[in-house]
Amino acid sequence: MHLVSPLEFERSALRALAGARGWSLDRSGPGAGGIARWAARAAIPPGSVVVLAGVAGSLRARPTPGEAVEVSAVVDEGGRRFAPDCQLTTLPRARCLSAREPIGSPDAKHAEAARDRADVVDLESAEFARIAIERGWRWHVVRGISDGALDALPAGIDRWTDAEGRTRIGAVLGALLRRQATPGDLVRIGRASTAAMKAVATALGAVQSAR
Repeated sequence: MHLVSPLEFERSALRALAGARGWSLDRSGPGAGGIARWAARAAIPPGSVVVLAGVAGSLRARPTPGEAVEVSAVVDEGGRRFAPDCQLTTLPRARCLSAREPIGSPDAKHAEAARDRADVVDLESAEFARIAIERGWRWHVVRGISDGALDALPAGIDRWTDAEGRTRIGAVLGALLRRQATPGDLVRIGRASTAAMKAVATALGAVQSAR
């Protein structure tokens, strides 16, 4: 099985599992661009099981921060829909909106939920699904929830990581100095993200066999 995570902290959370199971584990970098760059260098043969694993935001009361879901369908902002052929884990299933940028305010999350096309939101799933289908991979998306429907994300949080998915400490400190984020925000997001990735790792660790 092949795992790919957009961000370094997501990959780090899965490193021990991947090593123990003999799975490959890559970091793509965030967003559709990160997925495209990773795919350009990935030599994964058709028929392989490839899993996009990382965190996402919730658009509804459930799932809640710290939980994990397996994506049953992906929809992009243009309305194109992608669905995997089968389920990999025993996790609850959720529909995923693949957005161009974070949906950070509770009002924006509520508005998207009202459109009733997704339960969670990320930045990579549509590009991943498109490429996976093109390459003939058996693809899945597993996401841990880092922020709930009522949680506001700090402005500019997408700039807290670089194009390779590594945390930009200077950008985080700058957000604190400009009061775009508070220490409490960092603690809340950090704790939820850590719990979310533990849930992802647990679910993937229970997979019995995948080539």
